[in-house]
Amino acid sequence: MSYIPPHKRNLKDPIQPSPFTDSLLTKFEKNINELRSSSAKGNGIVYSEKYFTKWFLIGLNGIVDEVPPSVNLVPLSSDSSECINGVKALVLTNNDFHKDTEEEERTRWLFVAEKVAEDLVFAYDQANKCAADHHLSDNSKLRLVARFGKIIFYGSKAGPVVDYSLKNSRRIFSTDVPTSFIQNIKSKAIPSHEFCIDGEKQKYIVKINGPNGIINCKCTVKEDGRLTMYKAELHPVRHLTIDVSCIDKNLDMRLMLAGKRKIKTLTEKEISDIQGLLGSAIGDMNVKGRLRWPLGKTSSEGGYKIFEVCHARVTIYKKHTLGLKVRETNRFNERYATAEMEKGVTLILKEMNTKLQDKNIERGCVLEMLRDALGTIWDFLCCDANLMQ
Repeated sequence: MSYIPPHKRNLKDPIQPSPFTDSLLTKFEKNINELRSSSAKGNGIVYSEKYFTKWFLIGLNGIVDEVPPSVNLVPLSSDSSECINGVKALVLTNNDFHKDTEEEERTRWLFVAEKVAEDLVFAYDQANKCAADHHLSDNSKLRLVARFGKIIFYGSKAGPVVDYSLKNSRRIFSTDVPTSFIQNIKSKAIPSHEFCIDGEKQKYIVKINGPNGIINCKCTVKEDGRLTMYKAELHPVRHLTIDVSCIDKNLDMRLMLAGKRKIKTLTEKEISDIQGLLGSAIGDMNVKGRLRWPLGKTSSEGGYKIFEVCHARVTIYKKHTLGLKVRETNRFNERYATAEMEKGVTLILKEMNTKLQDKNIERGCVLEMLRDALGTIWDFLCCDANLMQ
């Protein structure tokens, strides 16, 4: 039987964000060795030593620390084949159809500011200490974003959540959103919040696994169809994720603080290895990730190997305090021979990120900025109307 390259095999396209284990509804410190183990198995996500995560629900009774009896775990879809190790994907759904006014819902949502303010300040403090301890102050640019998507559970049974604990469930955050959500954002939220379009671009992100970790190579395609790299970065390091299950909405929200890391030193041999891998790529619209490599050309003698390739089409919007990216990605993971096509929306909290890096910032200022940002996030979440109909 002739060899069929992975990128041309008949594959399904499951959404497979990198999984990580957590406990229910409480903040906790991650064990760094466990995290590194999860990172190695997943998508190469890097966590700081002081990384922590928080998860809570918000619904008719506001922010709750116990799952309401009306909330069930149901399959992601009736014919869903999404699974890990044979376990189906589940999502939370609320069977209480009582509806409050939009103003009442928005007021409850803004209480999230009080819930997460101290966590944000603490995370920035720890991130700055980490940079100082490792002399990375000029090499780790912090970035605070809000992402929209759906929290997906594995390892539990479908049915009422109160029947058992979710502490043994694995939770992931899928950033894939429906096309209708993006259409509603473009027609409603973007004009009402006075975002201006800042450009559109297409790029390839080639993740290369090397002796010292994963390198993200951002590239464009030349006229001859070959790649040319314009930026290389190490994988971002995550300091904080706050996931909010919005059980009265069709989408959930993630608040994430991460540090972008530049590559300072590469030897001529390492640069040659990386450029050799990129130079071997061939643009092909008919394969997953839209790039392919000749047989035997996905690794170098120096230990560098193609990990993943992603073609991204990004529309960028901006205003004084915020940035917004609407993206479509076509991704292929060379290591696991998995592929996915995804649409995503990321809100970049620029002004808040800058001010939270001030060590002397007052809590009242943090709360005010958070409420303002959460108001914008809420307006985006309201664009999920009728997504499931």
